[in-house]
Amino acid sequence: MSDSFETHASDVRGGMHTGAGDINYTYYLLQSDSLGAAPRKQPADELRWLKQRFIKPVGLDKAREVLKASHTVFLYGLPGSGRIAAAKMLLWDLRDGGRQPHELVLQENGNGPSIDRSHVGDGDLVWLDLSQVAGTRWDEVHNELSSLRAMVQDRDAYLVVVLPDETAAHLGSTLARYRAEIQRPAVDEVLSRYLWAEDIPRPVPLPPLRFLDADRRMEEIPQYVGLISMARDESLEGSFVTWCEDAYQALFVQAQEVAEQVAELSSGPQRALLLAVAMLHEAHPDVIHQAGVDLLDAVAHPSGDDRLLERAPLDQRLKEIDAKVDSSDSVRFEKLDYDAAVRSYFWAHMPELRNPLQGWVKQTADSLDLSLRERTTLVKHFTEQCLTERYRPALVSLVEQWTAHPTTTRRMEAAALVVRRGLRDEKQGRSFRRQIYEWSQRDGLSERLAEVIIVACRDEMMATHPDEALVRLHHVARRERGDLARETLVGLVSGAPRLRRQMLTRLTDPRSEPGKWQRDVELFLEIADPEALTDPGRRNHALLAESTIRQQLTTGWSLVFSRRPYEVWTPSVRWWLRVAAADERHRHPLLDVLVRGGEEDAAVLARLYAMTREQEAWTALGDLIVQNINTVWEARIA
Repeated sequence: MSDSFETHASDVRGGMHTGAGDINYTYYLLQSDSLGAAPRKQPADELRWLKQRFIKPVGLDKAREVLKASHTVFLYGLPGSGRIAAAKMLLWDLRDGGRQPHELVLQENGNGPSIDRSHVGDGDLVWLDLSQVAGTRWDEVHNELSSLRAMVQDRDAYLVVVLPDETAAHLGSTLARYRAEIQRPAVDEVLSRYLWAEDIPRPVPLPPLRFLDADRRMEEIPQYVGLISMARDESLEGSFVTWCEDAYQALFVQAQEVAEQVAELSSGPQRALLLAVAMLHEAHPDVIHQAGVDLLDAVAHPSGDDRLLERAPLDQRLKEIDAKVDSSDSVRFEKLDYDAAVRSYFWAHMPELRNPLQGWVKQTADSLDLSLRERTTLVKHFTEQCLTERYRPALVSLVEQWTAHPTTTRRMEAAALVVRRGLRDEKQGRSFRRQIYEWSQRDGLSERLAEVIIVACRDEMMATHPDEALVRLHHVARRERGDLARETLVGLVSGAPRLRRQMLTRLTDPRSEPGKWQRDVELFLEIADPEALTDPGRRNHALLAESTIRQQLTTGWSLVFSRRPYEVWTPSVRWWLRVAAADERHRHPLLDVLVRGGEEDAAVLARLYAMTREQEAWTALGDLIVQNINTVWEARIA
């Protein structure tokens, strides 16, 4: 990409075009509430939900004492003991109005450090999940834990590290004193707590339940309770034991029942209708009917030559597959959560259907006949089948196809829903974040795919992985033709000093070739907010007080002065002068940064001095600028 920048723009809002001809932007997601409120905009909601269902494990009190005393605690315990939940709850108890817990993620940057300590900001509450780290990777990470802990203490932050099972005893003598073991709470206690949180009436103590006959994993409990809640809502006259038995059947028995049903349904139209109901469960009968017809076309099944009036009516065909139209005019199966079992069976046992099914989903999601709720259901159900390493490429392909030009709002919504669901998956979330990273670095990134990325970073990743969201937004901002990613990025950085520090590093670090991207210079002028840089924050420590930050600001201003005309940077310099005039504490470092940034160009320094004569309140600044200029030049001569 060329380094010459004849075209410039300052304080642009919306799309920008510098060539000939018209340019039109259609924003499908960013200026629409069609996807509904995104829960991840309020990450505290998720932690509050967990708090309501959390049973304090043995060892948590000790862990809390260690954390409060040393700002760091290393948790270890057997798999399934609830270490991640314990880590979140330890931090939740320390939150206040301005702090929310977030995850610290290991870096994948080759020869660089595994832990980016700059991702820990002043007063941050962070957890680091190392439970799956082993071998040489553990050795690398272990060597960085002491310096990470020092950074946490220096910034008055709090850190909870979840250790790998087999390495807890090899933490090292220096860090071993900060360990705490977590033991899994009793399953029946956790189950009771979940039932209470869902307001499900239950006997005390719990009666014998088949679910409790085996040693259950913690992650099975919310799924089981969710099914109990569904059974309660669908059968208000049933008993607690009945609801629990229905939930158990749905969770552990129904797979065999589906296999037997599919074996009995020998005709293609019957199986197509069965799968259509499963994929669009609770959709309108017209939608189900058309989806079944389209599914037959997708697999090139012969339509037959039977006459329309001789075909069985839809209600009879639904009855043949144990489905019905309920009082709300929605098609559903008779049995609890049967649709999930049907989807899983077809996906696992009919592999030849996967490609046609993907094409059918692509087509059906764009249908005008589907409501947003029905489209969301379809996309969610297909996405769930593909949330493994083997099948994730199918989702990537769908997102790229739905966002290709030309597109529609319906396709864009479907693409955004796939990405949202993938990011929220506990096992595949990291892979989806990686995929977004790869997309964001494409030089030919389409405007529509860029919009999906921006929405995902803003509404999902910023709540859980803000540092990674920042990186991806920055890559998109560099490549976009408009200003959506830039505006989103600047807005997110504005409320977080840590992210501002990270962006200054990205914009001025020699390894990132500062100045290579035209957008980086524009971003610097917005990120280098003098009011934010001089804000003392919760620790009475302004970013400008850090020598590294001042050097980065100097580098950034030197790029601005050398690559932008006077008219572009004048408003920003005036902003700095206003703050310098009003803030005696930070006046000298603000002016010093400006002078050192322009020291290579006497004309720039002359401009700086001349601008101090524009207002009477700035006159004293001119004398200080002259002093700084003399100091800089004397140092160069020496």
